[in-house]
Amino acid sequence: VAAVKLMQYRHGLAMDGVIGRETLAAFNVPVEKRIEQMVLNMERRRWLADDLGQRYIFVNLADFALKLVDEPKTLLDMRVVVGKEYHETPIFSADMTYIEINPYWNVPPSIAGKELLPHIKRNVSYLSDKNITVFSDWGSGADAVDPATVDWNRLSARNFPYKLRQDPGDDNALGRIKFMFPNRFNVYMHDTPAKALFLKAHRSFSHGCIRLQHPLELAAFVLDGMDGWTRERIEETVASGKRTIISLPKPLPVHIAYLTAWVNKDGSVHFRNDVYGRDAALA
Repeated sequence: VAAVKLMQYRHGLAMDGVIGRETLAAFNVPVEKRIEQMVLNMERRRWLADDLGQRYIFVNLADFALKLVDEPKTLLDMRVVVGKEYHETPIFSADMTYIEINPYWNVPPSIAGKELLPHIKRNVSYLSDKNITVFSDWGSGADAVDPATVDWNRLSARNFPYKLRQDPGDDNALGRIKFMFPNRFNVYMHDTPAKALFLKAHRSFSHGCIRLQHPLELAAFVLDGMDGWTRERIEETVASGKRTIISLPKPLPVHIAYLTAWVNKDGSVHFRNDVYGRDAALA
């Protein structure tokens, strides 16, 4: 049982000591396949900078995990939710420059038209229930619109001129805090009200952004020693409900990678499922 649990740990499986379907499948992967997997991931590691930085955040999409590292120590690690099929989170590196507490969520037009519009058509009060404000367009001077004056049935996913903004609150899709590292993919990390998803072993459920299991802990580490931003002050700011932007005096490198095999510092080899099907393409 102990050996099976260790094997499950090294393969990112539920450590229950039971040889179920997924554990059996991992046991039955031929050693030649595992060797190829290691070769592919040595190539992926070659794509990353030789020096990731003294202090940095490392996200492994295939492991659904985040680490905050201050070399040589890992200060914090947590589970994350990443992009689902057709919304795969990309790999890239960027610098975190600010944190936003109690953020607005500007609903992307694709989500507004495809996912929210059907709810609105059934019951326009869906907007007020979700604390969503409607704006006439995406311009900076756009006016707020009374949802009752809109003929929602005439709109479609392709014809959706309005901007929807969800105000800060417990139901906000971004939760209570988001971490911004500007990039061309418009990907960022954020809190989420859907906490139950972190209990799952495979966590590809988002539209591409990265949802955090413990966002307040990450904020406390990122802001540690900065201008009086203690954990208590962060929690007080969250409780105030007021949208607050905190600029980082020194950018923090963020590396988003996709590794289906790696070696830990203790020499143990770890493998993960190729959730995005990228190993075959790389091979």
